[in-house]
Amino acid sequence: MLANSKGRSFWGFTLLSVITSPLLGLIIVLIVSDLNKESAREAHLAAENERHLESIKAIARSTGTTAPAQEHVSVADELEKLAALKERGVLTDEEFSVQKKQLLQG
Repeated sequence: MLANSKGRSFWGFTLLSVITSPLLGLIIVLIVSDLNKESAREAHLAAENERHLESIKAIARSTGTTAPAQEHVSVADELEKLAALKERGVLTDEEFSVQKKQLLQG
């Protein structure tokens, strides 16, 4: 039942315990990661990445309305922010390229 609470197969670990030994099966269940927690963590990271992407899109849209002298400074600043987000793993290479292209065209 411990394996089942971790999102693992009840019958699979029961069979493993019968074939090997109950103690070894228990040790393996205690060692394996909790799939429920992993999926919740992945969902949280995906939502966080989406929020970051939306803020980048808003920044990219707002740079088109700035004065020409400030636009070059703000575009450079925004490119630095995008690069930092890419280094942290928030943006993929593809998302970075798209945002960079939008900033440079705007």
